[in-house]
Amino acid sequence: MTVVIYRPQALELIAHSTLSRLNPNYLNMIPQAVPIEKLIENVFGLTIDYKYLTQFGDELGKMVYDDGYLGCFSHEKDDYELIRVKAGTMMIEASLLENEKSYGRLRFTYAHELAHWLIHQNVFTGTGVAAAMYNENQDEDATEWQANQLAQAILMPNGQIKRCYYTKQHQFRGNRTEIIVEMSKLFEVSKQAMIIRLKQFGLIT
Repeated sequence: MTVVIYRPQALELIAHSTLSRLNPNYLNMIPQAVPIEKLIENVFGLTIDYKYLTQFGDELGKMVYDDGYLGCFSHEKDDYELIRVKAGTMMIEASLLENEKSYGRLRFTYAHELAHWLIHQNVFTGTGVAAAMYNENQDEDATEWQANQLAQAILMPNGQIKRCYYTKQHQFRGNRTEIIVEMSKLFEVSKQAMIIRLKQFGLIT
């Protein structure tokens, strides 16, 4: 199956549609952190499971499209083992739960895997493999680039980001560092993710 290449504007519209399933008026609400786990589990009916996906945490997440088996690392056995997995399961690297500083990465991983489910399910269903082996340091192919772009748009919605930025700009008198810190806290994302998003809109350089 050929991967459909979505333009950035189309990914923004998919994010808007996704968030409107939480609340039809979501984009007009006060800027806030997207309840990403609620979106995943309650709205889309997916299951989140936490495992050590690799020995050294090289992969942050995997989206399971077909029932089958998946290799994970067992610290008890100090070796890899196969576990039974079901379609619609979002596998998340368990070590992300062990460090509060990883919270932004955890939320982005949730959104990244949800993005794969939304736009690549038809590509990988029936292949018998768990796709979307997300590693934030890997080179981006088309599917990974799209998942990253859509994840950003879901966690940091266009209208809310812009409204929040102008409010914070006034509040902090244009202090770029303080604006980024406060907005990353508000939306519960990493400072780097916020910087990338603000640059996309030309709000910072």
